[in-house]
Amino acid sequence: MDKEKNVAPKKKTGKKKQKGRGYLTISQIETALRQTGGFVSYAAKQLNCTHQNVRKRIDASPYLQEVQSSIHDQYLDLTEHALIKQIKEENLGAIIFYLKCQGKKRGYIERDKDVEGTGEQAQPVKVVIEVKDGRKR
Repeated sequence: MDKEKNVAPKKKTGKKKQKGRGYLTISQIETALRQTGGFVSYAAKQLNCTHQNVRKRIDASPYLQEVQSSIHDQYLDLTEHALIKQIKEENLGAIIFYLKCQGKKRGYIERDKDVEGTGEQAQPVKVVIEVKDGRKR
């Protein structure tokens, strides 16, 4: 694997010069990604380089792509577990969310966006309220 390829750090503009930072290794980028939940911008900030620098390095490295994918899968598993826990506790919002996402093949479909699957937008309903003195609103 190409774990030790180097990445140039962000060049700072202005009077201050970057002090002996050197180049970033794939293992440094991997560590930063793991510590920041796979978020490139946070990893770049931690590494003191640009978001684009880290993104280019990930795009060029199948190993870093796999690391980032693995991190995202771990968080997806964690959130799905939390959702199932809420469903078991009979949280109605969690139940509805789950059915909207996973229950479509069983007929759980939200229909307020179109009229009975015709693809046409539902037209707003005009409501007239008549007050006792005969005025209409």
